[in-house]
Amino acid sequence: MDNNKHLIYWTAGLSIFALVTHVIDAPDHLAEWWGYGTFFLIVATFQFFYGFALFIRPWRFDGEGNLRQNADRYGRPFFILGTTLTGAVIVVYIVTRTTGMPFFGRDAGVEPVTVLSLVPILACVPLLYCQAVLLHRTRNQSAKVA
Repeated sequence: MDNNKHLIYWTAGLSIFALVTHVIDAPDHLAEWWGYGTFFLIVATFQFFYGFALFIRPWRFDGEGNLRQNADRYGRPFFILGTTLTGAVIVVYIVTRTTGMPFFGRDAGVEPVTVLSLVPILACVPLLYCQAVLLHRTRNQSAKVA
């Protein structure tokens, strides 16, 4: 059993939880503007596939389908992707609540902080932490991947 198995499962569960919170919040954003709702649905879709991939951990297997020793080092690029995108979601939240999003040809202004808007971010913060820990744990192993 590898050292990161439980942490990977926690990260997967948090990703799925973040998916659910984004789906719950998406209709409000769709009503406000289709671009916001679409963003929420894209984020939710990524979080679903990311969480699912963490549960099955396809990088554990080599080309012949055999289990690898120290397989999590092969998952490092996946951990980098997840950490980057989860961090971006948190940054977008902060920007939309402080200065607004003047992108996409529409000046949306500053969005209010509500309980419903906080729930997805409260799911993403521990998700980001778990992803960062996975990255840290696999940092020295990545040089050994051949």
